[in-house]
Amino acid sequence: MTAQEHTVGVIAELTGVSVRTLHHYDEIGLLEPSERSPAGYRLYSGDDLRRLQRILFYRELGFDLDTIGAILADPARTDADRLREQRALLAARAERQRAMVAAIDKELNARKLGLSLTPQERLEIFGSTRLEDNAARAEEQWGGSELWRQRQRRASAYSADDWAEIRDEQAGIHRRLLNAMAAGLPADDPAVMDLAEEHRLHLHRRFHDCDHDVHRELARAYLANQRVGRNYDDMAPGLSRYVHDAIMANADRSRS
Repeated sequence: MTAQEHTVGVIAELTGVSVRTLHHYDEIGLLEPSERSPAGYRLYSGDDLRRLQRILFYRELGFDLDTIGAILADPARTDADRLREQRALLAARAERQRAMVAAIDKELNARKLGLSLTPQERLEIFGSTRLEDNAARAEEQWGGSELWRQRQRRASAYSADDWAEIRDEQAGIHRRLLNAMAAGLPADDPAVMDLAEEHRLHLHRRFHDCDHDVHRELARAYLANQRVGRNYDDMAPGLSRYVHDAIMANADRSRS
């Protein structure tokens, strides 16, 4: 046995493939060892080990042994071609797995929010999954609080029609705030503060108790570009600042 040849036992230990499997690969002609010892034992070369690695890659990707044999026997494919092909297949598989993990995360986040809608209903109503994507951040900030528990209880009771109505209410408030900013109204204009109050009452009625102190805290989160703040600035740069200032002005007005 040369320094580059290995017994079946060594190959099994190196790769984690059982001796029985290696014998089977030999019997079907998929991986025939390059040499035999004087006693008749299988001896595998470095090239044999590389071929086994290719086989294991394709097996991991779900190819059957007949297909793998045909791929490896194709004279039009060089070893580099096979490596590039395996890389592309593994990359595609990894992307599918990442998508599956993301889908599971979204469902877990939806459950944290108490959403009882199907994924299709959530897509139809919200149009995107940002509501779910930010559940982990919301739980980190509010989890364990009475406000969080209120939100979960109320959200879990809403039907698809309820959520559609809530979405329309939110969109209407946001649109009017955007129009006010575009018209050049200052954030402390009475009409803008009225919109901020409408925003507060919407949260109070639909999600959780929201007095002016809680509303101020939410406004600070908007300004810090958290959760809804990003949605506002997606609508128009600077809208999160405008909404923040309107909420603060409205809270100040309530004390006067």
